[in-house]
Amino acid sequence: MKEENWREFGAHLVANAAIIEDICQADEEGVPKPEKMTAGLSWLVSQRLIDDCDGSLHPSSMLLDLGSRIGAQRFELSAPDLQELLIRIEHGCVRFHSSKERSPSELDRELQQVRLSVRQVVTHLRDEHRAATDFIEARYGYSSRFKDRLRDIDSAVKRLGRLSEKLMAIDRNRLSDWCREDRSLRRLLLSSLYESIDRCKTGIRDLIDRLNQLGTTMRQRNHYRRMAQSVFSWLQDGNNPDLDDILEHVDAENWIRAARLPNSAYLFPPVEDEKAIQEMSALIQAMPLPKVRKSFHDPLLSREPIKVIPAVPEVEDAPEPFVEPHFHRMLAALKRDLSPQSALAYWDDIADEGFRSAIWLYALDAYYLTLLADAARVGKMPRFMLAPVLAPSHEGFDNKVVVDLVLRLRKNGERS
Repeated sequence: MKEENWREFGAHLVANAAIIEDICQADEEGVPKPEKMTAGLSWLVSQRLIDDCDGSLHPSSMLLDLGSRIGAQRFELSAPDLQELLIRIEHGCVRFHSSKERSPSELDRELQQVRLSVRQVVTHLRDEHRAATDFIEARYGYSSRFKDRLRDIDSAVKRLGRLSEKLMAIDRNRLSDWCREDRSLRRLLLSSLYESIDRCKTGIRDLIDRLNQLGTTMRQRNHYRRMAQSVFSWLQDGNNPDLDDILEHVDAENWIRAARLPNSAYLFPPVEDEKAIQEMSALIQAMPLPKVRKSFHDPLLSREPIKVIPAVPEVEDAPEPFVEPHFHRMLAALKRDLSPQSALAYWDDIADEGFRSAIWLYALDAYYLTLLADAARVGKMPRFMLAPVLAPSHEGFDNKVVVDLVLRLRKNGERS
């Protein structure tokens, strides 16, 4: 149904509420059909919510079920007939499979009927669980008498038990046979219907346990209330309780409150009994001495001050870096010739240090980076720079190999 259909349905119910009440409360004869039927009443008759038989109006079973559900305000709402709904779902599945050979519109109509039936079962189960939960949360229902409360609790337990037995008869294999590997039916019956039934089974078991605990609590409270009323009536008749008989019971210690003991006491020894005084004196002398906390003794605070003369460390000159004299020679040649100086050619000329050229290039680069760091700290960059010479790269490799370092003058704005 769309929004317009619901609005039309509600408007007709409101406009014909009085005559609908008369129709639902009438006997087997029904209500005589009015001479001029209103549009709303005719619409209800056309929708088969009201039956028109031999000039009399009678309520349909759907209208009576709707009225009883709206009018009932307690847990005694009519339980859903699951067997009838399941039979309707089974027949709808059969009609759905047989309509696959016919028009698509008929197939959609049969699927919609199955969906509505599944929705009814899910809604009924949810209403049952909500009604039972509300009954428990209301604490003993709405009755004031103890017997009525126990009757309501027992009735609720039996009703949920019958519903649980009906749900236990529904298994997954039975619903799967109705689907016949159809995805639409499996989504409705297995994903929606069976999961709702499984959740309802678990919820019903929990509700039955809570109702049984509620009945036990009611009986215990009623027992205590009757005992208190009996004792109160016995005392109102002028009787006095005999405490001696109570104290002679085996559990008398549970009835007597212990006297409160003070935290301190006074000692009054017998003055004339010398033996008792001697025993008490011996007992006091045998008691251990009170514990006294020892004071902390710091040996550093008790010793005399000692004059400490700081030792003067011996200062040694740092060794001259290995690269420094060679770098100064290359720098002097750069100032003299004003042409770039090759580090590799310089090392090949002297070749008497006993180190390979790769070690010389590595040491020269480290010394140059140290000079740059010192210059950056001072804020004045040198006028020379050390530029690397790279070997030609091989195809497919991006490795860069430095084969030489060239010392040259720095151009204006050039950075290392």
